[in-house]
Amino acid sequence: MEIEEVAKALSSDTRLKILRLLAEGEASAVHVYKLYNEKFSDRRERATIYRELEVLYKSNFLVKTYKEESKEIVYRLAARSISLDLIEQTASAGP
Repeated sequence: MEIEEVAKALSSDTRLKILRLLAEGEASAVHVYKLYNEKFSDRRERATIYRELEVLYKSNFLVKTYKEESKEIVYRLAARSISLDLIEQTASAGP
């Protein structure tokens, strides 16, 4: 993946927060939406969360898997240590 693609994927505060949520474990899109709005004060619409999940998936930050038992797609971090290191560096840098 090109550095520009990585930078674009990580340029959104919403996407960074989604990565932080998924660092705690895999979750369905609905669960990510609910967790996001419970944990963060900047509430987002369901469509926004779904769109941001797809951006992260297409940028190879997330893996999605269909769970037969629950009949839903769940997302998880593709590479936990690399993604978390980037998130922490970005968060530490500040505005």
